[in-house]
Amino acid sequence: MLLLQYQEKLYMEWLQTVSEKSQYNLNQPLIRRDPESRQIAVNFNPQLVSVLREVKYLGTDEFGNIPETAAAIYSSRESFRQLVANLELMVTWYNKILGTVLEVEYPLVQSQLQAIDIQLREAEETLNWKTEGLWDRVSRVVDSVRDLEQRIQKTKDNIEEIQNIMKSWVFPVFERKDGKKESLLYLDERHERLDRHYRLITDSGHKIHFLIKENLRLFVADPASDVWNAYLEHVDEMVLDGFFNVIECSLKYLLENTDPKAGLAPLFKVQLDLSVPEMVFHPSLDAGASDSFYDLVEALVNDIFRVSSLMPRLVDHSAFPHYQADMEEMADLADMRHTLMDRMQKMISVCSDYRSSFDHYSYLYVDDKKEFLRQFLLYGHVLTPEEIELHAENDTPESPPTLQQFKEQIDSYEKIYMEVSLLEPVRIFDSWMNVDARPFKASLLGIIKKWSFMLKQHLIDHVTHSLADLEEFIKVAERGLSKEAEKGDYEALVEIMGHLLAVKDRQTSTDEMFEPLKQTIELLKVYEQELPLEAYRQLEQQKHEHFLGFESCQTLGRRRPACAEQCTGIVSQPHILTSGM
Repeated sequence: MLLLQYQEKLYMEWLQTVSEKSQYNLNQPLIRRDPESRQIAVNFNPQLVSVLREVKYLGTDEFGNIPETAAAIYSSRESFRQLVANLELMVTWYNKILGTVLEVEYPLVQSQLQAIDIQLREAEETLNWKTEGLWDRVSRVVDSVRDLEQRIQKTKDNIEEIQNIMKSWVFPVFERKDGKKESLLYLDERHERLDRHYRLITDSGHKIHFLIKENLRLFVADPASDVWNAYLEHVDEMVLDGFFNVIECSLKYLLENTDPKAGLAPLFKVQLDLSVPEMVFHPSLDAGASDSFYDLVEALVNDIFRVSSLMPRLVDHSAFPHYQADMEEMADLADMRHTLMDRMQKMISVCSDYRSSFDHYSYLYVDDKKEFLRQFLLYGHVLTPEEIELHAENDTPESPPTLQQFKEQIDSYEKIYMEVSLLEPVRIFDSWMNVDARPFKASLLGIIKKWSFMLKQHLIDHVTHSLADLEEFIKVAERGLSKEAEKGDYEALVEIMGHLLAVKDRQTSTDEMFEPLKQTIELLKVYEQELPLEAYRQLEQQKHEHFLGFESCQTLGRRRPACAEQCTGIVSQPHILTSGM
């Protein structure tokens, strides 16, 4: 009973206020605006929402009739719902425009916003929730706000696409092969890689220009107006930032990978080779040389900067047709470029010093081997400038080298050979430069071998020629001594006597030659130099030191009677002896 009384009391209080509150709220304008932020809001009072909810809950008339005003509001609830929903969307779009439009964009849409504000003024001041044909009167402004918001959003989407396009450019133009940390900078397909990168930026540049033209249409702007040029300069600055990031990325990659403190694997490699009479690097480290290492790196840097020349400027009034001039003038990029090239120059000095450390071997590939051998065979050494000056007027006294001097000279080359063979084939400087000295080392070792072999070959030739000469002498002597001298054949007898005299003259030198030859052969064996088999045969055949003397004595013994008989005749006819000799 008490509960019913309480309910009836509340119902009567609601009846007394609902009509008045509803009438008041229905007479309010559709839109209200914040004077400071200029943002708007739907002015549908929550009390009206409460009335709709309360009438719905009351349902059938349990306590009495529902007031006419409340009933009318409830009967139009679907119209109010649709109207409020559309107005809420419009308000969201409008406030989004005000909240997101950039300072540089606002002048482009200012007149369009002002036109919308004129349309909104009616909803803010004269139109209320009881106005007849309300939707027809507000739909135009709703459409206008939606259209402007969509166009502005599309321009922002285009700008975002431009930024994403430029982000796709940001990767090192040149990097290690296959991205492996231990690989060198990959330049084998340098031009192909550049072409792909340049084509990407060129095509992207066309796309960016297309998107900007679309924004011109979306803003309904005059391309010759100051506000549009200001907008272009704004986007132009974005493109400048984009190219800055592209170039910075590639320069930073090179700097990071040539930082000695980073401790990374070598990025560059040069080969040290021997191109007589010079030690040369490939690529060259010499200033002014074509295709030098410094020029190569500088060309890579130029290639990196050149990406900014592939897209025409967005602003027509710029003094430059593209962006490279601006990039060249940016202090940060210029500092990075200077730091990188300074590292290259210092590394060239380090590598040049390394090359100079081998200068003391230069005589091996600069001096004339034939002239050295000539002087060595004559004097036992190469004449010094002082000796040449001392004997300028008279011939330098000859002093042929001993076998020991040959050994000492050959040993000196063998020592140098071992010394060079122990040289490091590869040197790493500052962790990022690989100097491959293997070609130089191999060439130098080959040259040292030639010097050593030149002396060894001379000894081999000396042995073989000596033995061959002796063998030939023996054959000639044997043929001469084997002839029979007939009685009265003075010419044959003179020839035989000549052979006997030659054998006698050579006996001493022949006796003395075998021991030095044996010593020479033993020395050659130390250096693993084998004589021709023919030389060993000759040496074995002639190993009896008195072979010539013994044979000649036998021959003389056989011929003694004939010689004694005919000697008188020869002496009495000296012209025969003279002509025979």
